[in-house]
Amino acid sequence: MEVASPAFPLSEASVGTHLWIHSVAGNPCECYRLHEMGFCQRAELVKLSHGAMTVCLVCGARVGLSAAVARRIFVTAVSGEARESDGGAEVDPGPSPSSGEGTFFCRILDRFRRRRSGWAE
Repeated sequence: MEVASPAFPLSEASVGTHLWIHSVAGNPCECYRLHEMGFCQRAELVKLSHGAMTVCLVCGARVGLSAAVARRIFVTAVSGEARESDGGAEVDPGPSPSSGEGTFFCRILDRFRRRRSGWAE
């Protein structure tokens, strides 16, 4: 049985770490905008740099975040067993894309992951 690692702020993660987004805190408008950019639950990201601006790779795009925003994005570490040989992580697809949960982009990303892993819709 695998124990879930506790969530911690993105600002405290080490550079080069592969992470999963656990949650985003803050005002609703900011959370919604981050969600549109791909910072949604179960999305994988890689922290590329740390400093006055935190740069990370999420959904294939490099995004720069202020230190204040990086403190409000909570992440968990990707376990070593979950890593695939191609460098990607297999994320549990969770609810079906038609459940209405998440943005359009996140639903498309879930559909892509399912097709890539051989899941039938």
